[in-house]
Amino acid sequence: MQNKKPLFPSFYLPLCPFNPFTSTAPHSGMEERSPPAGDVNGKARNLLASATSLRLSLSPTRSSDHTYVVQIPRDQVYRVPPPENAKIVEEHRQPTSQKKRKCTCCCMVLAALLVIGIMIGIIVLIVHALYAPKCPQFSITNIHFKNVTQPPNGHQKNNNHPQTHPQFEIDLKIVNVNERMDVAFGKGNNGKATLIFKKHEIGQGKYPPISLKPKDSTNSRFNLDAMKVPGGMRKSLDDDKKPIPMTLSINAPLEITSWAKNLKKGVIVTCDFDVELLKNKFKIKSEDCTTNF
Repeated sequence: MQNKKPLFPSFYLPLCPFNPFTSTAPHSGMEERSPPAGDVNGKARNLLASATSLRLSLSPTRSSDHTYVVQIPRDQVYRVPPPENAKIVEEHRQPTSQKKRKCTCCCMVLAALLVIGIMIGIIVLIVHALYAPKCPQFSITNIHFKNVTQPPNGHQKNNNHPQTHPQFEIDLKIVNVNERMDVAFGKGNNGKATLIFKKHEIGQGKYPPISLKPKDSTNSRFNLDAMKVPGGMRKSLDDDKKPIPMTLSINAPLEITSWAKNLKKGVIVTCDFDVELLKNKFKIKSEDCTTNF
């Protein structure tokens, strides 16, 4: 009998796992020895592939030094990458997307905090501008001397009508210049007032507490007990043409309050004024009040 040539060329591979999804068929040799396509050849190829698979599955386990003959039809070689590669690619893509999401979230949070900070700053500036505490304005409107130029009680000719204690009666006008804040001056009867003539204290007393609403004003009247009056002042009072320079000093606590801002501090008010006696009445010729606010 004549030996028949095999329908498919054979090639030899060492005993090792073969992955048809990552390997490709031989190029030149197998392509040159491949038989022409046809129905008979196709049927023979299928039968040979089935027989080869059966023979490999039924053959016993052999040592690694043997060589197997594997015949693979050309139309069964796959050139598509295995699905494991797609999973690896997806795993590499996911961290990038996660980083982008984290960066986006951080940027949004920072932007929100920045907007909130700007809004808080604007509100603070508005409140500071609308509720800035201002010191009230003071001015002396009138002063009256009670029995200051009369002789002491021991030298009175008529003892049936004792002389009252000498006093200085002063009217002080206070204006609250704050548009949205209340003012309390001398709260708790802690205010003190002193009348000074040529660096001599001639009158002392307490300043009464007052309270003012925004843009409100009031006249505060209080009395100061007269101390030892210098002789130069008596002569000045007797002279109608000569004005008397005097100074009023008030030391009292000041409170400026509102729903947004409060201020508590001690304030010293100093008023320099000149007094004239006109037709048995004392008149303020000039005055200037300052504060250490």
